[in-house]
Parts: sequence; C-alpha cells; structure tokens
Amino acid sequence: MILVFTICSNNYLAQAITLGLSLLEHNPQYIFKIGLVDRKNRQFDYSAISFEIIEVESIGISAFNEMFKRYNITELNTAVKPYYFQHFFKSYNTSDKIIYLDPDIFVYNTFTDLANVLEKNEIVITPHFTTPICDDKWQSENDFLNSGLYNLGFIALKKGMESQKLIDWWAKRLETKAFIDFAKGMFTDQLWINFAPLYFEKVHIFSHPGYNMAYWNMHERFLNESGEVVKNSIPYPLVFFHFSGFNPLRPEDISKYQDRFSFDNRNDVAGLFRDYSALLIGNNCMLFNRSQCYFSVEKQKLVSAQTARLKKRIPIYKRIFRGLFIRLIRFFKIDINS
Repeated sequence: MILVFTICSNNYLAQAITLGLSLLEHNPQYIFKIGLVDRKNRQFDYSAISFEIIEVESIGISAFNEMFKRYNITELNTAVKPYYFQHFFKSYNTSDKIIYLDPDIFVYNTFTDLANVLEKNEIVITPHFTTPICDDKWQSENDFLNSGLYNLGFIALKKGMESQKLIDWWAKRLETKAFIDFAKGMFTDQLWINFAPLYFEKVHIFSHPGYNMAYWNMHERFLNESGEVVKNSIPYPLVFFHFSGFNPLRPEDISKYQDRFSFDNRNDVAGLFRDYSALLIGNNCMLFNRSQCYFSVEKQKLVSAQTARLKKRIPIYKRIFRGLFIRLIRFFKIDINS
C-alpha cells in the first residue's frame, strides 16, 4: 500500500484538496492525507474535506515550540517534512512506501513507473533539470546552486535502513537549519538533499520527464498536442505538473519565481494553468487564501512582546534622544555609512 501526503497551512487547503482529488482519480488504490501546519480555523468546515487532516502538533515533534518561533511559514512547513515521514512510518504499518507531494501539484496519470522504481530503491528524488540553461534569465543555473539540485516538492521513501537514516539525519538538520539564508548555505529542507546520493545507499535520481514538470525545467520539456511531455524529441506521459509560484488571482503569470516563460512563448502549457486555476477556485481557494497561519500570528505576538520589553529597559531620556537623532538624520538626509 502506498501512502501519499502533502503539507500546508490553512491558506493552501484548496491546493491540497485539488492535489488529493487528482491523485486518487488516477491512483485510486493509494491513500492520501494532509499534514496541517496550523490550527483548525472555526470559519472552515473541515468535515467537507474528504481527506484526513493531521495537525502538526499531534505528531510528537519534541522541538516544535522552538521551531515555530524560529521559522517563517514557508520554512516551518518544509522543516516538519521528515517528522511527518517518521509519523506515517510508525503509525501506518500497512504502508511501507510513502510519497510526499507539494500541495501545488496536480496529477495527470498513474504512478506506475515510480512504484516500480520504489521496489528496488529506498529513496527517490527528482532533479530540477538535466540539461543546461543557456540564458541569463531568472532563475538561472547559479540560482539552483543556491536552492538545490533536486526539487523537494516531491520525494518518495520505502521503509528500510537507508531511508530511516536519511529521515533521522534530515530531521536533525531541519530542527535548526531550515532557514532561507543563501549566504549561510541554507534553503529550507531542499538544499540538504544535495547530500543524499553521497551519504546514503539505495538512492535513485528519477529523471522521467513526466514527473515534476515545472517552470524550472520547461526549457527542456514541452507538451505536444496529445498532452505528452516531449524531451529530446521523445514523448512521455505527463504524470504530474508542479504549479510552483502560480497564483490563481494572477492567472496571466506562470510563476512569480521566474521571468523566462510566459503564455506568449509557452502556449503549450496554457490549458493546464487555465484548468488548474478553475479547479482551485471551485475548491474555495479565495476563502482559504485569506487565512493567516496560527503559528505565524503567535510568533509575531512573541516578537512584539519581546520588542516592547526591550524598549522598556531603555531609559526614557535615551529613547527621546534616539528618536530626535533619527529625525535629524532623516531631515538632513545624512548618510551615516559614508
């Protein structure tokens, strides 16, 4: 039995629902679950969602209180990924193969090829691309040196010694080092997986062009009139497309994370985006999108309280002097760095 899960906060529930429905349409024998890095919101009817929702506070992350204070919403959602793998392997004994998919993915076909690869391997990852990018548009090759060779919107694990070692190592790193901080060599959970083929055995780099097609590999992959992915003139079935950075409120943009492609020069994918946008709207993305993550709000309260306490420790005359000094700098436009 294969279990598939995604992770999101309340604001991305429409994407998670859309993903689950598309997955089970083509893989009805699979199990799909949603990991919620949030607390349930009274304004939403969770009973209308046909998938089990597992709140992050229920899976036993001992350091979670420190983690949510440490990270922003994107960092936190990625940092808990190995902990959800730990939870599912322990709690669902019937599932020895577990797949993670980002919520903004849509499935178009069966996972037969992937299931076959998982029979012989314990760790399966997909590269962002496998052919050179030959322009200087964003994102370029050097950008992916910062963010990682493999896209962690997808990772598949089979229960075993090597996958368990990966999970334990990965969880330890992400407890304190899941920041988006390129200068310090960190990019969420993703950059760490550069080490996976070096540190662990039974790792498979899955380069099937139909898996994890997205803006980052559209320079090497096209859709033909039959909806197949074409790479090096060879057609492959499209299995899932990753709509990373797509906003249904801005349907004219392929992704906010790139400036290489538009629907003017990539009309072959326009239908995918149009249909996906309609499905998100039908699954109440406008409602869910307005929700603020509980943990982000709580973190901001803690930061505000800490700032207020620090201000109180500064004598009143120093606060007045500092305020006057700042106004003086602004009035005369003084450059204090010169």
